[in-house]
Amino acid sequence: MTIPLLILLPPSEGKASGGNGPPLDLDSFSFDELNGTRAQMIKALGQLSGRPRVAQKLLGVKGIALETARSDNAGLGDAPTLSAIERYTGVMYDSIDYRSLSPAAKTVFGQSVVIMSGLFGIVRPFDQIPTYKLKMGARLRRNKTCAAIWKPLITESLATTASDGVIWDLLPNEHSAAWEPSRIDSDIRFTVKFLEADTDGRLKTVSHWSKALKGALVRHLVANPDAAVSNDSALDLLANFSHPEGYEYRPNMTADVDGATEIVFLKEGT
Repeated sequence: MTIPLLILLPPSEGKASGGNGPPLDLDSFSFDELNGTRAQMIKALGQLSGRPRVAQKLLGVKGIALETARSDNAGLGDAPTLSAIERYTGVMYDSIDYRSLSPAAKTVFGQSVVIMSGLFGIVRPFDQIPTYKLKMGARLRRNKTCAAIWKPLITESLATTASDGVIWDLLPNEHSAAWEPSRIDSDIRFTVKFLEADTDGRLKTVSHWSKALKGALVRHLVANPDAAVSNDSALDLLANFSHPEGYEYRPNMTADVDGATEIVFLKEGT
């Protein structure tokens, strides 16, 4: 039975190099309805990465990082692959620590997680991808951002995948621009906000810890999928979630924001 749970994650800026999988095969990807656009994006990225000045502006890096990115992007068709969950690294994915999940939680993770990508649109954790460099906000084709190119296509794909389910939307703003939640007929959509209170009680949004906190939350959700798929049980589930850094769920601060239930985690000042 398909679990009516969808967890939307961004990719990571950092990616593991190399790989032991076969070369890129779009026919093996999830959401194969996106393959036509994926092929166009791959071709455009390879061509533009071959032009140093254009590549620098497109990719937003310089020096050795630029040369590495250009090389990776030029060789997408022949490069070895890794599963997306192995390819994407960084704070959030380190915090998820997929390898340490229980077998049951790994199964839920594979069924419920969808990762947004500037190059591939959306992928599942076990789709085999090469290393590449491309942000969702980059202007790759026809002076459009990747988000603008993908928005109608991702929305249509998720409209089927998320129908009558529960969405945990853990996307940053750059990736939120790549879909239209209002067109998705889901039961409920949760977003999260992490706040910190100083000693005077003033609140500020947390940026430094947010990726690690989201990773820890993903672990909690996939370990408790039955509770994560309805409004009341999900909110009860969060009462049992706290992060080692001291952020705790505050039900009195939960609010409806832009059609979603925004859940707040707060760390009190010390």
